[in-house]
Amino acid sequence: MKYPKAVVTLAVVVVAGLAVLTFSGLRVPGTQQEQWHLLDPAQVIVLRTPGGLLEVATLSRVEEFGWQTTYTCPLIDCATLFGATVTRVRVPVHYTYRIPLAQTWELRVQGQDYVLTVPAVRPALPPAIEAAKLEIETKDAWTSPGAQLNVQSTLRQLGPELERRATLPAYLQTQEPLAARTVEEFARKWMREQGKAVNAKVRVVFRSGGA
Repeated sequence: MKYPKAVVTLAVVVVAGLAVLTFSGLRVPGTQQEQWHLLDPAQVIVLRTPGGLLEVATLSRVEEFGWQTTYTCPLIDCATLFGATVTRVRVPVHYTYRIPLAQTWELRVQGQDYVLTVPAVRPALPPAIEAAKLEIETKDAWTSPGAQLNVQSTLRQLGPELERRATLPAYLQTQEPLAARTVEEFARKWMREQGKAVNAKVRVVFRSGGA
């Protein structure tokens, strides 16, 4: 069987090229096959935490709070007649948020990432205040209730008001990104200690309410 002259020439060139590569110590280009690791859709990593509380975020704000006292009368508007005693408090406040660890957390696959669902964030109560930086200002009229009584009432109401603010949706949303980052770092470290390292992205989801 005779081959066309062009085919014979090409074959000679290829053989000659391989011979040159071989004798010059160079390797002929080849292919490599290996496993491509994908997330198993059925895989769930159970993360048993050691118990206690994990501090996940601290939100620091300078808070202002006001309280006023007026006289009350059955037939006339005493508040307008005699005026009000108003006290304003300004103080730096640190809201610390935590989640309980005495529960089981689970990592579930979602696409090419993991989703870690954890208990809802809870504020540490009462919030911490910097008492040395507390500022109090009182304004009153000579006919209004006594300033000292109003200041005492203001300070008594300050604690409950700060506890209420600690649970405001706006405050919780502000601290959530930092809290999620802390939880992810904690989860990765704990999994490494258990021999279950995860290289995929971990998205943290906080349960709503007290769940």
